[in-house]
Amino acid sequence: MNLLKDIKNLVVQSAGDLQKSGEIAADVNLSDIIVEIPPVSDFGHLATNAAMVIAKQLKTNPRSIADLIARALKASDKIADVSIAGPGFINITLKDSVWDNSAAEVLKSGNKYGNSDFGKGEKVNVEFLSANPTGPIHVGHTRGAIFGNALSELLKKVGYSVTKEYYINDYGVQIETLANSVYWRYEELFGLHKDESITEGFYPGDYIIPVAQEIKDEYGNKFIWQPREIWADHFNKTAVSRMMDSIRSDLAKLDVYFDVFTSERNLVESGKVDAAIAKMNTMGLLYKGTLAQPLGEGDSEPDPDWKPEIQTLFRSSKFGDTSDRVVLRADDSKTYLASDIAYHFDKFQRGFNKMIDVWGADHGGYVPRLKAAVTAITGGKGEVETELVQMVNLLKDGKPFRMSKRAGNFVLVSDILEEIDANVLKVFMLSRTPETQMSFDLARTSEQSKDNPIYYIQYAFGRMNSVLNNYKNTFGTEFTNNEIATDFYKNLTPAEQEIIRDVAFFPQLIESAALKKAPNLVVGYLEKLSQKFHSIWTMGAKSGDKFINADEPLKTNNKMLMIKIIKTTIQSGLNALGIEAIQSLERK
Repeated sequence: MNLLKDIKNLVVQSAGDLQKSGEIAADVNLSDIIVEIPPVSDFGHLATNAAMVIAKQLKTNPRSIADLIARALKASDKIADVSIAGPGFINITLKDSVWDNSAAEVLKSGNKYGNSDFGKGEKVNVEFLSANPTGPIHVGHTRGAIFGNALSELLKKVGYSVTKEYYINDYGVQIETLANSVYWRYEELFGLHKDESITEGFYPGDYIIPVAQEIKDEYGNKFIWQPREIWADHFNKTAVSRMMDSIRSDLAKLDVYFDVFTSERNLVESGKVDAAIAKMNTMGLLYKGTLAQPLGEGDSEPDPDWKPEIQTLFRSSKFGDTSDRVVLRADDSKTYLASDIAYHFDKFQRGFNKMIDVWGADHGGYVPRLKAAVTAITGGKGEVETELVQMVNLLKDGKPFRMSKRAGNFVLVSDILEEIDANVLKVFMLSRTPETQMSFDLARTSEQSKDNPIYYIQYAFGRMNSVLNNYKNTFGTEFTNNEIATDFYKNLTPAEQEIIRDVAFFPQLIESAALKKAPNLVVGYLEKLSQKFHSIWTMGAKSGDKFINADEPLKTNNKMLMIKIIKTTIQSGLNALGIEAIQSLERK
């Protein structure tokens, strides 16, 4: 049930009926009609621009069109009143029975409230995090992991068939450096490198040592003094495997799990990268040529030693990019773009026409070439969308949170989760749009202030649980009623009615958040809904209007139903973001 969409359909249908009767021209386009929730409900619950959309096309007075549509709408059994404001806005007031039915839908649906079939089962691949397997997950990865997971869950809730994928960048220079770093630590375990600092450019974190120790325990000194070709492949694979074990372990602490892990190394060694390049060549998408000399950045001058080289170039500029791009260097070695093209073509061949990549904001310049490549190699049938996520400045009591020795240069997600609950972290990370810069102070998570989204949501839950417990203490049994009686909405206070109306529009909010790829909209909604519940709590305490009164069973029943409705909606909203309903800010 999507009430906002239902009323929009009713408005469009009313206008369509007027077209059929000849009162409005048949060729008028109704696609720009919107129905929205007005800032204040003084004149109605909903408003529509339908009259102005139609009048503009007919070049007539919107008021006369509004009168026709208002007359048609009043015939509906959902509409209590219709009024016209200003130049032709139509304000709509819904009948109490609509809100009663909406409330019943919440209780019937439970945690599935807000689910829809909007996506109609379309397959979507969401690739996110994809941290290089050169160390544990640090705070720089965390926001992308949380955002990608929340987006995936939102898309599932509105009916898409979502596959969450992790791309393991286990091929190339950074992996060779990882193997070298492990080998250095391996030598160190045999007494080499005494009083030496680890080689510059190697990974310095202590997390490398257990990998070296594992190899020592299994092979002893077998690889000491051996040439690189003897040990490199084994050290490479062992290190990547252990790093991925660590990454999976940290992700589990965030309750983030992937459906598919794809290895770049496997793509290369299986020949899929060569096959993708061959396909592009057959399609006429590649050519031999040179690119213009790169310009200097900022105040820097162009490289005086630069010389043009004949390379294999992708005709990226024909597909919306600013220039053509190198896929094979002059020595025929592959660029990262070559692997990325093969990877996305592999996803396309697995049945994903729609792909979403969640990247760090520093990858923004790479987006046009990837979009161009996917469009080109799939013949326009594949679509890749990118969501860029800004880094997070991590603070504690207003000061930078200290880095972990084990990580070398980064704060690990495991360090953060020693300070706060994972669900608290998720709500904070999702409270802003991903492209917004964030400074996250760990100390704020315990503040009871309006600036802390957790406070309102968590304490709303706590207070509602308290009321339900008091009901059991008063009546000797748990409140289990899920039946909405006639006049439920009518018997609520105006503030309580406003909450029920907000809850009724929750399914539309979920759909909008999914389509806009904006989990922050859900967090904002839940925060406001919780604030309104706190206001009712406070007003009731001041006026003596108790939630539970043994002498007023009907009133008590309605208030318990209202609490269950709010609690169900909040829980459904949190679940839609991959977040557990938070019962307490106390650490588990």
